Amino acid sequence: MNKKRFIFLLLLLLWILFIFSHSLKPVEASNQESERVRQPLSQLVHHELSAVFVRKLAHFMEFGVLGVLAAGFFAARAGKPAPLLLHSAMLGMVIALCDETIQLFVAGRSGRIQDVWLDLAGALAGATLALTLLYLARKRRSRIHNAALPHFGPSGQDSSNIEM
Repeated sequence: MNKKRFIFLLLLLLWILFIFSHSLKPVEASNQESERVRQPLSQLVHHELSAVFVRKLAHFMEFGVLGVLAAGFFAARAGKPAPLLLHSAMLGMVIALCDETIQLFVAGRSGRIQDVWLDLAGALAGATLALTLLYLARKRRSRIHNAALPHFGPSGQDSSNIEM
């Protein structure tokens, strides 16, 4: 395993632990945390946001980050975009199912199938964003690299500076 892939794996595992640690919080602690986020976010957007909206947004964002990290981990193998997206989605689905299952055993919490779908959407959005940025970076790097190479004409001379 190369260094880049190892770093993504480590970040991915740490992020999964972060997700699960939030699922292990009792409902009172989770509600307090949501409220600490809801108030400044409501002020930022100049609209009173509901606690439910903030919680669902948190689900989506947590799994969006998971999708970015998963795509980075799978892309470090230099694979094609479709399998990378599929692998990232599969990982997102497994973690979402585990996450909601954990919540079934925590006081005041419940596992919800709609949260699994929301989590999966977040993971797909994050993976798609990461793969799009990776594609654009590679395209830009390729364009810069090709522009720096000399262009040889039929005579074998560098024709990049020849005026027509």
